[in-house]
Amino acid sequence: MFFNQYANDVQNALRSISEDRVFDAVGVLRRAQFRNSSVYIIGNGGSAATASHLANDLLKMARVRAFALPDFAPTITAYGNDEGWEKSMYASPLRRLLKSEDVLVCISCSGNSMNIVESIRLAKEHALPYLKTILLTGADVNSVAVKLQPDVVIYVPFKDIRVQEDCHLVICHAIAGALANDQT
Repeated sequence: MFFNQYANDVQNALRSISEDRVFDAVGVLRRAQFRNSSVYIIGNGGSAATASHLANDLLKMARVRAFALPDFAPTITAYGNDEGWEKSMYASPLRRLLKSEDVLVCISCSGNSMNIVESIRLAKEHALPYLKTILLTGADVNSVAVKLQPDVVIYVPFKDIRVQEDCHLVICHAIAGALANDQT
């Protein structure tokens, strides 16, 4: 009984996701793919695992230069330890990595994780032409990250974080598949 209810919750949440916003994310990533730009992906906890999974799929399936910063554990933990977890864990390495026409993909269920917020703020203020930001987030449309106006925001409007994380992974698989198969 629990499984059926949970599966129904995931299905209902998936139906509520804006296909247009997923299409917009595919467009941003397709431009990066054609320009051989880099895509940097960040997240915390389960979202860090999704970031790694997306980087793998983009690189292997779609031939996109994708890097999950959570996989740079020595680097991000050094910045976090030395300069602060909330402001520098991701933002400091991104300050050195991001170039024009790169893409930053942020995955945050709450949209309020300060290391994610600071990374979006950095990308928006970096003054690089064509640098794009994509945010996968949960139900709160008033989160700090959303208020920074990423170029593409994909909401999973469902309160259960497990459902949000499952939907984020489905979105990532759909995006990677579209890019790999040249579909939109």
